[in-house]
Parts: sequence; structure tokens; C-alpha cells
Amino acid sequence: MSLFPSEVPVVVVGAGPTGLTAANLLAAYGVDCLLLERDAGPMNLPRAIVIDDEGARTLQVFGLDRSYLADPMEGDGSRYYDDAGHCFAETGQGPRNFGFAKRNFIFQPELEAALRARLEDQAPATLRFGAEVTAIEQAEGHAAVVVAGADGREHRIRTQWVLACDGGRSPIRESLGIPMSGNTYEEDWIVVDTLNDPDQSLFSKFFCSDIRPTVSVPAPAGGRRYEFMLLPGETREQVLQDGFLESLMAPLRPWRPADILRRTVYTFHARMAERFRHGRIMLMGDAAHLTPPFAGQGMNAGLRDAHNVTWKLACMIRGGAGDVMDSYADERRKPAWDMIQLAVAMGSIVMPAGRDQVMFRDLLLKALEPFPNVRDYLIQMRFKPKPRYETGLFLGLEAPAFDASLVGEMIPQPLLAGGGRLDDRLGPGFALIAQDAAGAAALEAMTQDSFLGLPLARVQLDTCGIATGLALADPGVARPLRTHRDQVLLVRPDRYCAAAFAPEDIAAALADYAARFAGAQDMAKDRLTV
Repeated sequence: MSLFPSEVPVVVVGAGPTGLTAANLLAAYGVDCLLLERDAGPMNLPRAIVIDDEGARTLQVFGLDRSYLADPMEGDGSRYYDDAGHCFAETGQGPRNFGFAKRNFIFQPELEAALRARLEDQAPATLRFGAEVTAIEQAEGHAAVVVAGADGREHRIRTQWVLACDGGRSPIRESLGIPMSGNTYEEDWIVVDTLNDPDQSLFSKFFCSDIRPTVSVPAPAGGRRYEFMLLPGETREQVLQDGFLESLMAPLRPWRPADILRRTVYTFHARMAERFRHGRIMLMGDAAHLTPPFAGQGMNAGLRDAHNVTWKLACMIRGGAGDVMDSYADERRKPAWDMIQLAVAMGSIVMPAGRDQVMFRDLLLKALEPFPNVRDYLIQMRFKPKPRYETGLFLGLEAPAFDASLVGEMIPQPLLAGGGRLDDRLGPGFALIAQDAAGAAALEAMTQDSFLGLPLARVQLDTCGIATGLALADPGVARPLRTHRDQVLLVRPDRYCAAAFAPEDIAAALADYAARFAGAQDMAKDRLTV
């Protein structure tokens, strides 16, 4: 019996966090897929170290909030130090707008193990290690993935869609000739992961020196990650030697080789693929965009890609929708680039280019002391882009009814008074949310429980004092929803508000939104370059 099916709706290539999350989401949506990993087994390297609130919310869709994230290691914020050791800026935890802390420190091998275990629970035998994709052939209406298996044989798998989650050096992207634009940092960085670290604080620490910038980040199980910028003339071989690292880490912690989990040298990139789609192939995660680590967004950007793509595939495969996959790049490209630019901006603070930039930073912060709101805006990095799309699969996005409209934006996730979080009631598919009596009555009168091939939940929230609504444990988090208190919200499976409308217009609004899918480009007119 072949280890590989002859046909499957979706093939996911790459069993890192993005690929594993995509496969788990597809399983939650009831879509069969095959996950192919070239390596013979897990890498077991602690690369990503932070999952943010949006990423944690994605894992909640298939239940990892109740297992892997049940007791997270939450960050307390960040501190920034100058060469004299003075803390010139500090950030806090920030609000829990989306149900989780903004920074949760992880050990990536443990996260990947949890993702693999959950995938095996949901869709046994979906993952294949030792399966190298050697070619992808596209034809009208389908693609054929050619795989060299661990059995030494070549296999051909017919599929509707291929999700290329195969990393920053993506062989698939390279084979398609899709270039990456942007910049690569001239300076490499030493990365050292430790165990038994004496610094057990939950702050990320940035030593913003113009001589040798250094970063110290908490890690689970009493560990910590240290990052040091290489200086001109230093070689990779030299800086990874015990003696060199001992001198570097002497001001921070005692040198004990047994406590060193990993030592390596990284090159940081701020680059993006010139297109995210080639026919039926979607580039996702590091295959689509590479970001410096200063904002902790590399892996999290891939999780956003996975959530954006998979529910749309489910609507097409299960719900018979037309081809809406152009909306992936329409929606994700600008936010991904904005996050890259945020990381670049933070990098200019962490590694100032010479004394002039250090003096400018210090003078700027001093000049802003009489204006604490502006100073806090910079220090707290409040210019981080909101999870909001400016175009895509939404109704009324171009002409919102209210200035504070949530259409196009990720909705907040308050805690419920009876326990749990809002998304526990929304379920994995679409949801309608009402907040007043008229909206509640309209939802009660409905019998429809599915939409575009996915479940359709009907949820009444008590933000207006209606007796039948769900009571909230933290109503302040839900305050943005009050903008639409007289309307019903249609929420997409990725928790973005798709539309807002009057209770009497529910049927018409659902029909209008479904028409966005039915009226999409005909899948029979496959374009091999987009």
C-alpha cells in the first residue's frame, strides 16, 4: 500500500509552525490535506521564542489554548538600556484585547510537538516526514505534486491547492523564480540559548549600544536567549568558540557549557516575495516574507497567513465557492510588510548606527519629557499596526457607516463571565453577533446553522443589558463592539469582522457576502501567474 494518497484536496509543504498550523486549521474545517516534510524528523531547534496574542488566538481554533497554552509563560514587557546601564524606556504587558497576553514565551520544539500531536488527533496519518517535493506541475483545475518518499520511490499526488510553507530558503519559491525584495542586514548576530539562567525576569531586555548591541529574552523552563551583534572583522567560527562566548556573556551570567542549549549565527532579513501566489500555489510564512526578530513577529506572521488562507480554502472546497485566493495577497501583503517595517524601526533603537544616532535618540526622548503621551506612544511601540485589512473579502469596507467601524478589523475577544473566551462560543466557522434586543430576536428566529460550507454560530452578547446575552467578565475589552450595538456583525472564521448590518437585513447581507465568493474568478480559468 502506498504511503501517499493519489489525490487529496490540499498539499501542505513544510512541517514548521506555519505548515502544522495550516494543517490543523484545515482539519478543524473538515478539509483533508497531506503535510509533507523533507527532513526525516523534527528539527528540534529553538528558533521562534514568542507567540503573540493573535497567534495564540489562531491556535485556539483547534484547542491548543486548553492544552499547550493552558499555562503560558507571559512576558512582562520590555526594557531598553543605554551603554551606562540606565533603563531609558520600559513597556508593560499591554491590554488583552484578543484573549491572551501580547507576548507568550515558548520553546519551539515543544510547540511543534503539540501541533503534531493535535494534528494526529484530528487527522491521523496526515504528516509525512522524509518526503521531498521535487516538482509541482500545474494544469487546468488542479496541480500534481511529485514527491521523493522515504521509501525511495517517486509519487505523484493530484491536488487542488499547494501551500508552500517551506521556509525562508523555499525551494518551491526558488523553482517558481519568484524574487524576494527588501534588505538583508550587513551585521550578523550570535544567538545563544541557555538553560538554568540566573536571570528569571520576564522582561525582554535590549542593551542598545552603538558598540555591541545585545538582546536578552526570557525562555521557558528557566532558560534565556542572548543575542549579540557581530563586529567588523569577527568570523562565525571565532564567535562560537567557548572562550569568545564566555567573555561576551560574563556581564550577564556565568559561563557553564552544560547550560548552553544552542549557539549559532544568524543573518537578519527584511524581505518579501514579489508575489504570494503562483496559480494554485500559495507562498506562506517565511517562504513569503522574512522579518528581523526585534518585534517577535516572524513565526506569528506565518500563523496569520495560515489562518487567512485555510478558511478560504474550506469555503471553496466544502462550500463550492469560486476562486477567492487573490484575496490572500490583497489582505496579507501590506500588514506583513508593515510588521517588517515595525521590526526595522525597533532595530534602529536596538542597534543604533554610531554615536550620532545614540545622541539623537537620547535628545529626542529628553525633548519629549514634557509630552508624556507622545513619548509613551514611541516607547510603548503603539505605532504597531492594528490587525486590520484595508481591502479584501468584506462588505462596506470602502464606506463604513461609523468612524470606529470594526469592518475589516479583528474583533476583540473578551472573557465570559461563565468561564472561557468569546471564540469558544463562536466556533471554528462564521459567526453572527448581536448585542441588542432586536438583534437577539433576529438571531433567535434564524434556523440557518451553516454558511459557505462552514458552521454558522449565532451569539448574543450582553453589552447592552439584554437578559438573554452572554455576560462578560471584562466588558472593557468588548467596548469596541459597542460601536455596532444596534447592528448584527458577521465575523469571518479568522475573527475579522466581514460586515455590519441592521437585524432585519441579515438574509440580504449573507446573500451579498456569499455573492462575493460565487462571483469570484472562475476556477476553470486558472491563472498560473498572479
